[in-house]
Amino acid sequence: MVKRDWSAAEAAAHEWLDAWSGNVPGGVVLGMQNGAPKLIAAAGHCGAGLGPIDADTVFRWASITKHVFATCLLESKTFALEMPLVEALPELATAPAAVTVGQALAMQGGLPDPRECLTLLGVGNHERTEADALYQWMAGCDWLNAVPGTEVAYSNGGYRLLEVAMARRGFVFSEMVAAHAERLGIGMRTSEHWTDPVPGLVPGHVPEADGWSEGFQGMHLSAAGSLSGSAMDLARWLGDLMPRAIFNRIARPMPLGSGEATGYGLGISLARIGGMAVPGHGGAQAGYRAGFLCDPEDGTVLVALTNRDDADATGLIAHVWAALCGVAPGTLPKPAGEWAPPGLYVAAGGALWAEVRPGSIIVRDAEEKLFEGDDGWFVSRAAQSDMRLRFAEGALTGTLFHRPVRLLPARDDQAVPDLDGNWISDGAFLQIRGRVLNWGGGPRKCAAPMTPLGNGRWLFEANGRRICLDRLSDDRLRLSLARARGVEYQRL
Repeated sequence: MVKRDWSAAEAAAHEWLDAWSGNVPGGVVLGMQNGAPKLIAAAGHCGAGLGPIDADTVFRWASITKHVFATCLLESKTFALEMPLVEALPELATAPAAVTVGQALAMQGGLPDPRECLTLLGVGNHERTEADALYQWMAGCDWLNAVPGTEVAYSNGGYRLLEVAMARRGFVFSEMVAAHAERLGIGMRTSEHWTDPVPGLVPGHVPEADGWSEGFQGMHLSAAGSLSGSAMDLARWLGDLMPRAIFNRIARPMPLGSGEATGYGLGISLARIGGMAVPGHGGAQAGYRAGFLCDPEDGTVLVALTNRDDADATGLIAHVWAALCGVAPGTLPKPAGEWAPPGLYVAAGGALWAEVRPGSIIVRDAEEKLFEGDDGWFVSRAAQSDMRLRFAEGALTGTLFHRPVRLLPARDDQAVPDLDGNWISDGAFLQIRGRVLNWGGGPRKCAAPMTPLGNGRWLFEANGRRICLDRLSDDRLRLSLARARGVEYQRL
């Protein structure tokens, strides 16, 4: 059993939190062992006129919701993990129908993420969408990001589908959460929409050039990220969950179809810290960041919740955990630094692209920090974004999400896209003239320059995202992001 140094953990927490002291948004770190609080460190304010943050301040938990839903699903004993989704949702299109329940929960189903699909259709983050309409639309999407069981790549799609399947069998997630909250005497609760009243919820803060704005999401929330509560609520929930056999099941990583090991289970990932594999998860929503780590061997829980969009809650909690366990700073992974020539890279075919930056890589517009590995390799620390890369012979080689890759520097071949005209997808409309893509209408119309990647691939920016356009034929093109790689447009 690892010896715990709670004084060192508290000092490590303040190394981060002290930068948030004063009249700015902040966060809280809470440590608990066998139900007894051992560490409470907080800094910053809840919002204008709302006072300082503490262990009982209510935040959105974002994707930390996932392991709670996985727990409820297993408790219902309704679906076997090996069961294809079509057995619960017979109206699903052919492609998602064969994805299993386990694959959907373990990020192996290749299911497209609804939020990123909406972005590719020009629907903004603040536009409201409803649960039934979202489900009917998702059920008809007959494509996947990847062959099920071949990669671990993050998506909220499986959780939304399974929440519908559970409700049809009489197991409503919000009601199950409410029953657990009442049993434990905690304030954990779900929300249908961002605007639903939540007692004590603090606003999330997004940094702007001239201060802060309040975070907002229009899309209907789901079992992928609908929970809120305090740090004390989350610690008590985890303290109750860890001794139960069901925790071992959701925390156990699910291997790929090939049998290759992964670090991601059912809403729980394993963080590698000083030779330890520590169960936990992170979460991010507009204005909020969250993270937790835990050890069922001695009932230890660490939670970090923040109400600021620029916080790195998972990095904070890993830093505190290392101090708690006496992991020497010199034994922790070293940030990558200048690990490869910066710039854009692209696969020989298809829409896989990346941008190398000092200390990180952006893949399909999703950034991941990298660290020095062995023998000149650079690796990620996120089980749901597994990466092992190096630059050799003019190319990035290695693996992304457990799949082999070779990416070459993008090139401007001076080609004209030859895509002039009007394009439509499921009612969404865009227009291309030369190297400029026009999207939206009226005051929301934007003209986005198209950056060439070579071989019929182009990048453009819209709704704050860099989107890849892949020309499939004279009359078909595909738009893609990290979690949604198959939205096709037809030329009118």
